[in-house]
Amino acid sequence: MRSTMGSMPLSVAMMLRRAAATGPYGRLVGMTAAGRAGRTWPELARRARQVAAALPGLRVAPGDRVGTFAWNSLRHLELCYGVPMAGAVLQPLNVRLFADQIAWIAAHAGDTVVFVEASLTTRLAEIRPKLPGVRRYVVLPDGTPPHPDFADAVDYEELIAGMPDDEPAEVDEWAAACLCYTGGTTGRPKGVVYSHRSLTLHAMSGLFADSFAIRERDVLLPLTPLFHATAWGMPYSAALAGASLVLAGPDTSPQAVLRLLREERVTVAAGVPTFWLAVDQLAPAGDDLGTLERILCGGSAIPAELIQRYHRRGVQMQQGWGMTEMSPSGSLTVVRGHLAGRPEAERLALHATQGFATAGVELRVVAPTGEVLPHDGVSAGEIEARGPWVASAYHRPEDDANDSRFRDGWLRTGDVGTIDPDGYLHLLDRAKDLVKSGGEWISSIELENHLMDHEAVAQAMVIAVPHPVWGERPAALVVACAEVDAETLRAHLRTRVASWWVPDVVEFVADLPATATGKFDKKRARELWQDRLAALTSSGGMT
Repeated sequence: MRSTMGSMPLSVAMMLRRAAATGPYGRLVGMTAAGRAGRTWPELARRARQVAAALPGLRVAPGDRVGTFAWNSLRHLELCYGVPMAGAVLQPLNVRLFADQIAWIAAHAGDTVVFVEASLTTRLAEIRPKLPGVRRYVVLPDGTPPHPDFADAVDYEELIAGMPDDEPAEVDEWAAACLCYTGGTTGRPKGVVYSHRSLTLHAMSGLFADSFAIRERDVLLPLTPLFHATAWGMPYSAALAGASLVLAGPDTSPQAVLRLLREERVTVAAGVPTFWLAVDQLAPAGDDLGTLERILCGGSAIPAELIQRYHRRGVQMQQGWGMTEMSPSGSLTVVRGHLAGRPEAERLALHATQGFATAGVELRVVAPTGEVLPHDGVSAGEIEARGPWVASAYHRPEDDANDSRFRDGWLRTGDVGTIDPDGYLHLLDRAKDLVKSGGEWISSIELENHLMDHEAVAQAMVIAVPHPVWGERPAALVVACAEVDAETLRAHLRTRVASWWVPDVVEFVADLPATATGKFDKKRARELWQDRLAALTSSGGMT
């Protein structure tokens, strides 16, 4: 017997209708080179419908890929809704990648039209000759004159002016809505297709009480760029809740972030740890962070000391875990009911884990042999995931990733860790970043967290370097924020980890390389420093 329940498909259009129905009370704020702009959800819904109506005039058909080359702005948000509503596929390009990488992604995706912010046309001008498949460009005005090479481009406002704002025809909820690409830190980026159904379910999960817990009264500030898994789905969750949304534009400096937090009365902010380290260093003892209640943080591990510092300022940091292949949310730290009576220090320590699986996501720990291991907090293996918004294949991979990364409907994440009896995920490392010294594993993540718990350390990265006796040894790269020497940091580590875990070399550097999404880039760090650190480690030297 087939149920007749559910006559309305899950879709991007459905989410936007919900936002518009909440009325003009949710504030939408976008920052550009021209300054601050504002909208309401009903206004944004009208303009998104006009985008959908305008796309056929650019010869965009259902299923065609439409690229965006833009920061977090209101016009970019309109495209996040309007493009999928027209049956086309949104393909946000990462503006921070190298030119050849951007060109490769646009070609691999099959982008036929690209919307570009005026201030980014100079950047795109150098890439444009490498994009023969793109037949039209549309410039999003932001107060900056476009590059002369885009004199033939269509002006966004002229494109949608006078277009009807009728509700577009519904699309199949299983149809592609968005095509995002992974960071490609170990090879070519991989394309991940999000359907209307998966985007909607993922956005709904953001409203769960034990997930992002987004409410209508919240003011959200997603600092992660929209080209990174469409900023963790928060623009869609905000629509479902009718919440207010602040888009920071190109300036995500600590000063700009602090100003937005205070002026826009943000209650929930999200971004990678580097943002929050920088904000904390800017005003560690300044006045309160306005109305900020919670920080949703992911991308790399959060130092426990940073969690405690924000707690002292009245802000709860919740660590999340996931990846582009998971849309990207998989787990988030919450204090489960039976642990609520624990001492404050123990409750805060839970936020230094990778959290509890979001309802809808299933996690398991798998040994190299394929054996599924118990959730005992001890048995370590690769973390695998599945769920309604977790990918089951990549879009046209150039290698064997669809065979090697997926097993029996489960995504092989490449992360190594344990799951304890209370369900909390504890990551030990990425499989490729573990250090195997004398046949034993050392977690680079744990060492980094302990280093960044030291008051004189702003940032830390640990990489494996070759060693003639032990096979590999850990070496630390440190950005200091106060005077400190290598032996002091090594002594600090000896109070927290086994002596053989302590890096032989601590190298002080001005900054650490980061990926285009703000994560630490260990691949680049190995290219820059591995030979030098290996030589120092083998000679027994310390820096």
